Amino acid sequence: MTPTPDGLPAAARSRVERQAASGVRSSLFSAPAAAAARSAALLPVGEVFGGIVVNLGWTGTGCAWWTMTGPAVGRSTAFNRNAWRSPVTTSGGTTYVGFAPYVKAFESAWYGAVRRMLAEAGALGAHGVVGVTVERTRLDGSAWEFTALGTAVRSDDPLLVPYPKNRGDVWCTNLTVEDTAAAILSGYTPGELLLGISVSTKHEDYELRTQRSSWVNGEVTGMTELIQAARSESLHRLGKRASAIPGAQLVVTDLDLFEFDTPCGEEKDLHAEATVIGTTLVPVPRYSRRAELSAVTTVIPLSDLRPRA
Repeated sequence: MTPTPDGLPAAARSRVERQAASGVRSSLFSAPAAAAARSAALLPVGEVFGGIVVNLGWTGTGCAWWTMTGPAVGRSTAFNRNAWRSPVTTSGGTTYVGFAPYVKAFESAWYGAVRRMLAEAGALGAHGVVGVTVERTRLDGSAWEFTALGTAVRSDDPLLVPYPKNRGDVWCTNLTVEDTAAAILSGYTPGELLLGISVSTKHEDYELRTQRSSWVNGEVTGMTELIQAARSESLHRLGKRASAIPGAQLVVTDLDLFEFDTPCGEEKDLHAEATVIGTTLVPVPRYSRRAELSAVTTVIPLSDLRPRA
């Protein structure tokens, strides 16, 4: 797929040209959403799409049993396997367990789809994109498609939603149109859509295997640690990205968790993939139209305020 001179894929450039030629401003809005957008001075420009297909899979050096830090306890003949409690490692830690490259590839594809959607919105002359959905679909084997879809909008009131300084500075949010309008009317402008992802790993040691096969109701402590590690690191990565935007407020909009296992000889490693998505809101210092008008207009009462007999 050869990109056009403005960086858009050829298919995206064709969609932009067709929309411009038709003069029709399409959107993904419902009737209430359209009314909410109008209340915040947002006009739909057209639906925009970004997509990318990547090879995405798990690779690495093997079992977490052998890649853990510290003494090589798994290789000692005197080692008591039933007494050892395996550690929890994460894709963002210093221990390489095969998932750091996967996380980086996932982030690259996720943001790549969003960037292509924003490029299409910029080509339409939009200021932002609302109601964004980013999805991942498995095609075949290790091939995955990442797609981003939303409605491009323009602001017709820079006091409510300031115009971007540069044409390519298109904001986006996965908030609903109604929530976006409420944020704008409260003095916030949408900023960026952000992703945090982490994969944690734990070998199924004796304790964990016993708890998972027990008929007694109770906590599976190893699974709790595994999931908490993944969620904690994904939130940390999301917060780190948001902190790079001066003055931004972070709104967490989606949390997801996927658990799977991989063989480790006759045993197995357990993994938890946690993703968290958020959107940033940037406060905009401004005066409302009402404040501007009250500064230059005298209020004339419609009733006689003189005391009556």
